[in-house]
Amino acid sequence: MEVTNFRVIESLSFEPHSTGVTSIVGSNGHGKTSIIEALSFAVTGKSFRSAPKDSLIRRGSDEALVRARFISNSERELSLDTLLSRSGQDRLRLNSNASSRREVFRTIPLTAFSVTDIEIVASSPQLRRDYMDSALVLLGLNAAGSVDNYEKLLRHRASILRGIARSNDGESSEYLDVFDESLAAEGERVINFRLNFLSRIESFLEEIYREVAGTGHSVRLSYSRSSDDLYRDLKLCRSDDIRKGTTGVGPHRDDLLIYLNGLNARFEASQGEQRTLAFALKMALHKLILDRSGDAPILLLDDIFSELDELRIASLLGGFDSTQCIVTTSIDHQLLSSVGPVYRIENGSLK
Repeated sequence: MEVTNFRVIESLSFEPHSTGVTSIVGSNGHGKTSIIEALSFAVTGKSFRSAPKDSLIRRGSDEALVRARFISNSERELSLDTLLSRSGQDRLRLNSNASSRREVFRTIPLTAFSVTDIEIVASSPQLRRDYMDSALVLLGLNAAGSVDNYEKLLRHRASILRGIARSNDGESSEYLDVFDESLAAEGERVINFRLNFLSRIESFLEEIYREVAGTGHSVRLSYSRSSDDLYRDLKLCRSDDIRKGTTGVGPHRDDLLIYLNGLNARFEASQGEQRTLAFALKMALHKLILDRSGDAPILLLDDIFSELDELRIASLLGGFDSTQCIVTTSIDHQLLSSVGPVYRIENGSLK
C-alpha cells in the first residue's frame, strides 16, 4: 500500500501481513489512524471519521493518492488506485479500469471500527440504516441491488413530487399510484433483507458483547418500521409528501432499535456500553461474513485498546488468526508483538 499527501502523511509505503494482526503504534497526531483511514477511504469512499474530502488532502497539496494491492478470495491479484483532488475530478480505478464504489466494496470487503462508531448506537437512525445497508452490500448482490433500486426510485419520486407541487397537476398525482406500487414493492424487499440480516447477526452480537463486557448481559435487536403497509401509507401521506417534496414513509425512515438488558441502548446505556455495543455490531458483521463464506473481510481497528483490559485485548486478538487485521494504538502493549508485526509511526513516517 502506498499513500501520498493524505492527512499528515507526505509519502508512505506500508505492507501488513496477509493474515493475523499487524499493529501500528504511535502518539496521537502522528498519522497512525491516517494509514487505515486511507485504506478504508480507498475501498468505501468514506472517511470513518466522517471527515470532508478536503480535510483528507494534506495541507499545501492539491491531490492525495492511495494505491493498494490485494489478493482476492479466489487468489486473484487486484489493484486499486484512488485519487482525491481539491479542484479537479476524483479518480477510482480497479485493475486500471474506472469503477464504482459499490463494485469496489463488493470486490474488496472491509470492516472498520473506530471510537467514533459509538454514534451508530447513540446518534440518529440514519447511521443505523447505513450500517444495515452497508452490510447488505457486503452480503450479496441481490440485497445490494434492492438497496440501489429503492434509492433510485426514491429520488425519482422526490422529483415527481416537486413537479406536482410546482404545476398543481392532478394527472401527475394519479401517475403516482402506479409508481408507488413499484416503490412499495422494492421497499418491502429492502425491509425483508434487513430483517433477515438482523435475525442472523443477533446471536453473534450478544456473544461478542459478552466476550468484551463480561457474562450476564443480554442484547436484542428490533426493527422499527415507519409503515406497516407501505403502499397504503404512501397514498395516505401523499398530500404531505407533495407539500414537503419528500417521501415520509419507507425503509429510509425506519430504525434499528438496540436493547441492552431490556433497555433501549440509545437512551439508557452508558457511553462505555454504547461503545462496546458499536464494536460488537461491527465484529458481528465480520463474523457473519466469515461464517457464511469462509473468507473474512479486511478488518481495521482504530484505537480500541484504551477501552479494554489486557485479558480482553488478548482474547480479541487471538481470534484474528485467519483475518487480515490492522490495529492502531497509542498504548504500547507487550502482547502486540506476540500476535504479529509492530510498526511505529512518528511525524507521518513508519519506523
